[in-house]
Amino acid sequence: MVTLHPSYFMDVVSLVYAYHAGVITWDLHDSFIKQTYRNRTVIAAANGKLALQIPIVHTKSEHSAPYKSIQIDNSQPWASNHLKSIQSAYRSSPFYDYYAHELMALFTDIPEKLQDWNLRTAQYLFKRMNIQAAITLSDDYTANKTAARLVTAKTAPLLHLDNYMQVFQEKFGFLQPLSGLDLLFNEGPSAGVYLKSQGYKLEPAPASHG
Repeated sequence: MVTLHPSYFMDVVSLVYAYHAGVITWDLHDSFIKQTYRNRTVIAAANGKLALQIPIVHTKSEHSAPYKSIQIDNSQPWASNHLKSIQSAYRSSPFYDYYAHELMALFTDIPEKLQDWNLRTAQYLFKRMNIQAAITLSDDYTANKTAARLVTAKTAPLLHLDNYMQVFQEKFGFLQPLSGLDLLFNEGPSAGVYLKSQGYKLEPAPASHG
């Protein structure tokens, strides 16, 4: 079982945890915190890593506001800008054209609440990467350390992933952590196979003796 906070097109490391979980528990009772993947995702663009950030409706109590109460600021053209950035970054990837139309369709129906949108983007990735874990919802805030670490944007990734081919790898080397979209556009239907192959990284190291 793994506990996760919904994030915007969650990163590949989080997807490895999700793929190998028998049960995914969504913690929907945390507070909104800045500098996290709750309202941003990172892609590989021509100039290196590019963070795509969703604007939110700001409130006076934002620092302690429940995550589930945060509204997306759709007065800004963020959705069309994100789609343009994604297209620019991945149009030369092997599988972008395969997924482009359904991705655009996803962006035509964006809910009011950020958490709802993030759950929808997770469902999109799970379906295409053959992530079949049972889904449950927590009754209250779990204070799960792994979940908090996975959603935090400014810390080193929990796992160092094996390389897969990326669009600008010759220029920048293998980049991580990146959005699951990066894995999807580069690996296509084999994305789930890649996630499966990373499962050994989740196993605890054997105890040392001597």
